[in-house]
Amino acid sequence: MIQIRHLSKSFGEFQALNDLSLEVKKGEIYGFIGRNGAGKSTTMNIIAGLSKADEGMCIVNGLDVKSINHPSELKLGYLPENPSFQGWLTAEETLQFLADPKRSDTKQRIDYLLNWVGLSDSRRRRVGGFSRGMKQRLGLACALIHDPELIILDEPSSALDPEGRSDILSLIKDLKKQGKTIILSTHILSDVERVCDRIGLIHQGKVILEKDLDSLMNDHNKPILDIEFDGIITENHLNEIKDMVGILNIETKSGHLSLHLENKDLLNTYLCHLAQLDLQLISVALRKNTLEDLFIKEVNHQ
Repeated sequence: MIQIRHLSKSFGEFQALNDLSLEVKKGEIYGFIGRNGAGKSTTMNIIAGLSKADEGMCIVNGLDVKSINHPSELKLGYLPENPSFQGWLTAEETLQFLADPKRSDTKQRIDYLLNWVGLSDSRRRRVGGFSRGMKQRLGLACALIHDPELIILDEPSSALDPEGRSDILSLIKDLKKQGKTIILSTHILSDVERVCDRIGLIHQGKVILEKDLDSLMNDHNKPILDIEFDGIITENHLNEIKDMVGILNIETKSGHLSLHLENKDLLNTYLCHLAQLDLQLISVALRKNTLEDLFIKEVNHQ
């Protein structure tokens, strides 16, 4: 569906993209993640035909983006992070304005989309009075008005309450069931874990990791023991803990320790050893790696 090779883009002296390559497969939800300013929006603008790369290749739906005359030729839907609307128009009028007047089923398409995103009862309300969540829903309907096979979503659940986020994620999963291909850019990594098939991690304008999410999590699915102490963790304490067998890594932060373990087989041994330190244990919790853990690890190793 999308093939990008050695893409570069600069704005003056700032290099937004640096030899970036990635691939999005047909029918998948691709999670595009990275820090603010890493180059996510620049990449998506190039994919959508809204910006031109300085160097490299970007093929979308079989078309070289550099060769198109208008973004509409790419036949994709794009929901920006902050969709803007003409506030005096209703939701129905907004979709009518964007729809293809030559299509005979325009009314049915609008009815379907408004119902699908949960705005059927608000179809004649002026968009200027919509909440952030309602605008996100309308933005998603706008992105789908021409029934594209590829949809680009830039931070679709940002600034939404938990219920609104859950609703948007349900709609995204429904799009996959319809056979759509989705690029999802978000800083909410738990959302990526819930819906994405593969991820691409971008750092300083370059994709540093691209892998199936399930495989990635399985490869890094080591237990982590989080411990909180009442007292100062000294270098001597750390040296004692480092000598314990099966500890892969230790993270420290103001009275907290996170021990990355090879496995859980020696858990009781670890707990007995920690209890013997001259520190008061406040809490102990065992957890698994999250995508956020992997994100921080990969970015910090660059």
